[in-house]
Amino acid sequence: EGMMKIRGQGSGVGGQENPGTTGISKKSGNGWCAALVALVLFLGCARQMPPPGGPIDRTPPVVVSTEPADAATDVPLDRRIRIEFSKGMDRRSVERAVFISPQPARAPQMRWDGKTLEIRPVDGLLFDRTYAISVGQASADEWGNRMAASYTFGFATGPMLNRGEIAGRVLPVENGAGQVFVWAYDLQAGSADPARDQPAYTTQPDAAGHFVFARLGPGAYRIFAFVDHTGDQTYTPGRDALAAPPADISPGEGHIRLGDLKPVVRDTLPPTLMDIRTPDRRHVLMRFDEPVRVFDQPRIEGLEVLSVYQDATDSSRVGILTSAQTSGARYAIHVEVTDRYGNRAVIRETARGDATEDRRAPEVLAIWPEREAKILETAALELVFSDAMQPHSMENFWIASDSTFVPEGAFAWTAANRLVFVPDAPWPMGQTIRLQGQSAHLQDATGNALIETVEFEFEVPGAGRVTGTTAPAPAWMVVQAQAMNDRRLRYETRVAPGDSTFVLEDLLPGLYRVGGFLDRSGDGAWSPGSPAPFAPADPFVTKTDTVEVRARWETVLEKRLEVLTHWHHTVAEEAGEP
Repeated sequence: EGMMKIRGQGSGVGGQENPGTTGISKKSGNGWCAALVALVLFLGCARQMPPPGGPIDRTPPVVVSTEPADAATDVPLDRRIRIEFSKGMDRRSVERAVFISPQPARAPQMRWDGKTLEIRPVDGLLFDRTYAISVGQASADEWGNRMAASYTFGFATGPMLNRGEIAGRVLPVENGAGQVFVWAYDLQAGSADPARDQPAYTTQPDAAGHFVFARLGPGAYRIFAFVDHTGDQTYTPGRDALAAPPADISPGEGHIRLGDLKPVVRDTLPPTLMDIRTPDRRHVLMRFDEPVRVFDQPRIEGLEVLSVYQDATDSSRVGILTSAQTSGARYAIHVEVTDRYGNRAVIRETARGDATEDRRAPEVLAIWPEREAKILETAALELVFSDAMQPHSMENFWIASDSTFVPEGAFAWTAANRLVFVPDAPWPMGQTIRLQGQSAHLQDATGNALIETVEFEFEVPGAGRVTGTTAPAPAWMVVQAQAMNDRRLRYETRVAPGDSTFVLEDLLPGLYRVGGFLDRSGDGAWSPGSPAPFAPADPFVTKTDTVEVRARWETVLEKRLEVLTHWHHTVAEEAGEP
């Protein structure tokens, strides 16, 4: 098509040429087609080489120059702002990630000239102001490579530059899909509710979570960070994870390092019932839109509630064992549940009775310890089932012929579907323990026996301990050791106000990070704070380097733990931070 256009090759009825064609005959037209096909085939066969353009570009773009230059003063009020990049950019991504502080009343115009973005403030610049321009880390080049970190530069329309600076880090969020934004509010300028108020300053952290607000003027500032799940660059309560700061700070002319920010979703909505059904004459099954805890014993008019149980792997599912139902009868059900955030829901629903007999065998949903896991000498064993079980005597449950030994101990049903075994004596240290139980001993409430084999296999390596010191604090301090390879494995202890030593006992061997938080409320739980009304988050304790815990060994931390809300430092210290 790029070589020529051939017109008039259609033919009329009976092989006659259509009116209006050119002078090219049908025969000659076919010849042209054959020649063109041959040429295309030739070119296709001749081009046996790698595709042009070389390897895919993986280099992140950078800002190479700005106008005005960083730290310029006495900038004219009609000056346009230019940002030159090292390569061609995805213009939309850049325009969405450029933030001007203080924010202008009207959105500026943006124009491109090759690799240079020109920003034209509609109303011009304000007199005797220090401006900070942040190019967010989400800015990408034409290949989709994002900047490695946000780039910030500043200038003044008067003779002096503001020199206040706030730096910090946003901790990663589990399953956090979305860009992260950090907002700074000047508390002298008005309210600071991220759900309603626009911030004075905006930036984005780098891949490691570090961020910097530069060229800040005198005053008090409040910093929030949030994960933008909705993609609209605004904080949406109940959807976006938000981090409140441990304190408001006033940088003045100095540099301040803020304590770590941890975004969390503040769920204010109660759980919602998604489904309720009666699979047989003895069960009512309920499914909620989030994990829940049954607050009180459910009530069902016309039926006796015998027990309540939950799925250990999905606590959004609740099971109720009832007396025998009547087919087709309508039963009014009253249940109260709470979610993990304390939001309570009162459920009033009806379900139709079922006459089907329950003949489904129960299953093991969870077993602890998992196969080949390492446990402490005094650890209990646990089984969680898919149905409410009969609390039969578990005497002679262990099978001697298939176990390394038969342990002595006590069984206890801690829930209708949860069985725990507590040994009388510690497990033998340094050994691999194998245990097998008789499945026939385990039957659900309607008499269906467990079919699968119950087996345990675990190691008992012995425990270690970690000791250290803390800076005296005005409130209780919670010190934690988090296993590096298992997020579920965490140990903690509490340090009283004014004390400075701690001991973490009975740690399984492995690598740990030691940290914690200042428990201002004294309830033993970390508080994420509140944006409005504002309540600061519990500040974190500095984390040490990786600590190796060895069996039957005490590890002493050389670095003292300190509570971090914020601290002043020099530019050199900021550059040398890990």
